[in-house]
Amino acid sequence: MSRPVQTTFIPKVRRVRTAVVVARGADRWHFDFSGEVAPGVRLVLSEVGGEPLAFSLWASPQDIAQICSDASVPAPAAFLAIDGDQAREATAAGHTVDLSECSRSQSNPDLSSALFDHVSQRQIHTVPHWLVPALATHREAA
Repeated sequence: MSRPVQTTFIPKVRRVRTAVVVARGADRWHFDFSGEVAPGVRLVLSEVGGEPLAFSLWASPQDIAQICSDASVPAPAAFLAIDGDQAREATAAGHTVDLSECSRSQSNPDLSSALFDHVSQRQIHTVPHWLVPALATHREAA
């Protein structure tokens, strides 16, 4: 698998980070998908105790290999990432963000992610609850 050229990949990461910042300032739902914020990247939006969260959902195998810094990553279908700033802000607001089971990107050390070998809305919905145990259930969010 070929790796993306850094000159095109770095601006893509910046676009995604900018979209995350903008999305965190918008209206929040318990669990919602954005449109594509960059080719092959959507946001998964949520909140915990009024603290907005925007996870980036990456689906391009080339992007995944680039961020994981490993072309031998066993063909994941996607990965869901959260940046360190959001995790620290949620933790400072008193909400546990458990990144212990996440992979940390070597090429982007402030990015932690969970890999998916099969992607479904249910599976993607499970990971934020796993990372942030205090996320409201659907009944509480309604």
